[in-house]
Amino acid sequence: MDELKSIRSFVKVVEAGSFAEAARQEGIAKSVITKRINQLESHMEMVLLQRSTRKMSLTDTGANFYERCVKIIGDLDNAKSAVSTMEWGLSGTFRVSCISSFTSVCLAQDLCEFGRDHPDLSIDLQQHDRFCDPVHEGFDVCIQAGNTPTGVLEATEVLPVRRLLVASPSYLEKHGIPSSPEDLADHPFALNNYVTPTLKLNLMKDDRPVEIPIEPVIVANNIWMLHAAVTSGHCLSLMPIFFIEKEILSGKLVPIMAEYKVREVSLRAYYRRSQYVPMKVRIFINFLRRKYGDLPPWDLRVMEKMPELKLLPES
Repeated sequence: MDELKSIRSFVKVVEAGSFAEAARQEGIAKSVITKRINQLESHMEMVLLQRSTRKMSLTDTGANFYERCVKIIGDLDNAKSAVSTMEWGLSGTFRVSCISSFTSVCLAQDLCEFGRDHPDLSIDLQQHDRFCDPVHEGFDVCIQAGNTPTGVLEATEVLPVRRLLVASPSYLEKHGIPSSPEDLADHPFALNNYVTPTLKLNLMKDDRPVEIPIEPVIVANNIWMLHAAVTSGHCLSLMPIFFIEKEILSGKLVPIMAEYKVREVSLRAYYRRSQYVPMKVRIFINFLRRKYGDLPPWDLRVMEKMPELKLLPES
C-alpha cells in the first residue's frame, strides 16, 4: 500500500462527499479510490468512513484522523512547493474557477500571461456563475463574488467591482429617464440573482443609504442574458463596469441616476484555509492584485469621460 496516496484519497473523498466525485476529480477509477480507502482502514485497524447505499459519513475516529491528515498533506505540499519554486518556478496543475463575466473580459487573458511567466504550470480553468467551493469541487482557487467564508475556506479580496444602473438610449426615449429611486419601481428590471439575491437595490447618496424594492421581469445568474436584455432596450439593469465599459464609452448604454452611488461588491479569491497557503495560489492572487489595484483601469477610463459618476472609493 502507498500510504501517502491512500491518505490523499481519504481526504479527497471526505471533501468531495463521495467516492465517485473524488475519483472524477483525481482522474482515476472509483475502484482505485475504494481500494485505497479499504487498505488504509485495514492498515489503521479502524473504520474511518461509514458507507451505505444512500450516504457516506465520517466516524468519530475518521473525523479526528481527517483533521490531522489535512495538516500533514498541507505541510508536505507547501514544503514541496517552496523547494520547487526556489529551484524551477511553479509547476504542476493549477485548477481555477471564475465567474463567466470576469473570465471573458479579463481572467482568460490573465491566466495566459501567468502561464507564460510559469511555463511548467499546467492551467485548468472552469467557469461557474454560482458560488463554487474550491475544497469540495477540487479547485486550487475560485475567483468569485460571495459572502465571508466559513469552515475550511479562506478568501482574499482581489479587486473591487463597481456597478452602474444602465439603460439603452432607445429604452430611455420610449419610457423616460428615472429621476429618483422611487421611479425605479415603475421600470422593468433585469436582475443578477447570483450577485444580488434579494429583490432590492442598495444605493447611496450623501452617505445616506437608500434601499429600493424592485420586481424584476428577468432574473438570471448569467450576465450574457442581462446584457442582451438591457442592450436590446427591454429593461434597466445593474451591471459591472468591467463588462460594459465599451458600451458606456460608445453611448450604447447610458448610466442613469448618476448622483447615486451603487453599493460595491468585491471579487475574491477563495481557497482552502491553511497556515501555509500554496505558493501558486499566493503568487497568482498577488499577480491579480498588482495588476488591478483599488481603481482598475476600466473604472479610470469611464471616470475620465464621465467624472459625474460616483465611482471613487469611500474615504
